[in-house]
Amino acid sequence: MATISKELALKIIANNGRYMDDPLVHQVVKYRNYRGDESWAILYEQDVLRDRYAPSEYVINPEIVWELAD
Repeated sequence: MATISKELALKIIANNGRYMDDPLVHQVVKYRNYRGDESWAILYEQDVLRDRYAPSEYVINPEIVWELAD
């Protein structure tokens, strides 16, 4: 999992989860961080399986913006 810029997240979404030679992204999540700022993150398969972006004090109101189609 990685927190990234909104611009990069939108590029990954436009490329259906692909970015250069990185592993395939399975979800893009938008959330508020502990400071209240908007943050974007990409999740790989193992992150999705572990529910890496479950709500917490550091991940507020997580929203799946994009998900890899089965």
